[in-house]
Amino acid sequence: MKINYLKNFTEDKRHSMIEYANDMIYYQKKNVIDFKINYFNPRLLNYHYFLPAIWRMRIARYLDYPKSVKKLPKYDVTHILDHSYAHLVKNIKSKVKILTVHDLIPLIFENKSSNKKYLFRYSLKHFKYFDKIIAVSENTKKDILKYTDVDKNKIEVIYTNIPKKKKNKKFNKSKILAKFKLPLKSKKILISGDGFQKNHKTSIKIFEEILKKDINVNLIWIGCQINIQNIYKKELLKKIFIIPPVNKDQILDIYKISDVVLYISLYEGMGIIPLEAMMSKVPVITSNRSSLPEIVGKKGNIFNPYDVVGITEEIIKLLRNKRYYAQKVKLGSKQFDKFNYNKMHKKIINVYRQELNKKNMIKLS
Repeated sequence: MKINYLKNFTEDKRHSMIEYANDMIYYQKKNVIDFKINYFNPRLLNYHYFLPAIWRMRIARYLDYPKSVKKLPKYDVTHILDHSYAHLVKNIKSKVKILTVHDLIPLIFENKSSNKKYLFRYSLKHFKYFDKIIAVSENTKKDILKYTDVDKNKIEVIYTNIPKKKKNKKFNKSKILAKFKLPLKSKKILISGDGFQKNHKTSIKIFEEILKKDINVNLIWIGCQINIQNIYKKELLKKIFIIPPVNKDQILDIYKISDVVLYISLYEGMGIIPLEAMMSKVPVITSNRSSLPEIVGKKGNIFNPYDVVGITEEIIKLLRNKRYYAQKVKLGSKQFDKFNYNKMHKKIINVYRQELNKKNMIKLS
């Protein structure tokens, strides 16, 4: 079976999508012997760099990428790994066309993403032309059915997952703290990413409330790309440590030196960060919105994302009560084990086989 994967432009900076694609290709090449794996990695053309920044990616995505796809040979299956490239479907020659849909954020928060919603709606119109759509959560499936006319039988939920890391015997907490210039003795609360839906304004309010309780605690913020110097008071800024975007191994190291992960996002297609926290045996506090309750389970630390008082009390309890902390770590680790990495990939492989068999049966009849 010949499989082709269509990847993102690196310049899109959609890092989670790139990771999803790289993991998919790596696993299939390594584990599926009867697949011939191909992938197309689009590149900006020389003339793109002379275009105004606002037009560069739009022309590359919607004009030149489709032309490149049209020139590709016919495969048994083509899988588009990022829903925002769904418009490419019209240029694919493959027998079976698969799309992974991660989230519909530009539609959920239209007033916050007005520049993107029109292009996103254009991609959305092409969902119906795929043979199968893989939704990364039940919540994403629900959103697809709400915002498109895709037949529900075409959608299959297959959770995105991460491989369980083997325990690193060489892990040295002191070295990690020194590497990122973090204090040695304080408790550490971790938040990640930026963007309005991450709800970090509320996270900062919670952190301020915890500081009032005379706890030696710092906030670690991975991937913050906004200038917070003019937003928060100097005394508060002394307690916040900004770490620029880092690779996956470094992120997992930072989880291990953290005491609590705070992830009260307003919307996530699939909550990878809670999964990583549970795998790293760190309690994670999430919101009751979108896919997050699916990920952490009924016994997870789930709150209204604006409940400053309730979340503050929960974090303080975790930081002060060792027995309670251990119970939450155990529950999180047990929940993580439900998301089987190999099972996820096997389900995707089965989708390819089933859809190709359907096409072959139709051809024979």
